[in-house]
Amino acid sequence: MSSSDLPHLRRIVTSHDPQGTSNIQSDSQVVFESTPVAPGINIASIWKVVDGLPTGDNNIPDDGAKRQIEGLVPVNGANVQMTELAPGIVTPNHRTSSIDCNFLLAGELVLVMEDGSETTLTQIGDSVVTKGGMHLWKNPSSTKWCRWMTVLMTADPVVVNGQALGPMIK
Repeated sequence: MSSSDLPHLRRIVTSHDPQGTSNIQSDSQVVFESTPVAPGINIASIWKVVDGLPTGDNNIPDDGAKRQIEGLVPVNGANVQMTELAPGIVTPNHRTSSIDCNFLLAGELVLVMEDGSETTLTQIGDSVVTKGGMHLWKNPSSTKWCRWMTVLMTADPVVVNGQALGPMIK
């Protein structure tokens, strides 16, 4: 369970009744859980698509947030999640075979690329699209948690000089 000082969030999922009228399927608090990757990193699942795109999720009652996937990205789909970093925490350096759209929701967040370049996100809504590059995230604050949302979409791995650069964590 998250121990961050950030506000609680809701996740509302819509659906349809047997007559085809749209309705609210669920309305619940977003639950952040600590990760085994490193202390001070919490993740909350919003939705996972595991059957490719277009997905058949509009026609089944499953809660996509409860689906299990290996790693961060489904083999053929997408993962929408929120991540929180405690003050001063740095994620492991990593690469995924995906296109990741990241959106800052609270606090400040620093993107560090493999070449050492750093970019700081400071405004709510600041975004970064990562395209299979090795990177890490760090919270530069010594007192405040940060939170961002990521949409990870399956993609072919980056190929450099004929060699695929697959997923990895350093």
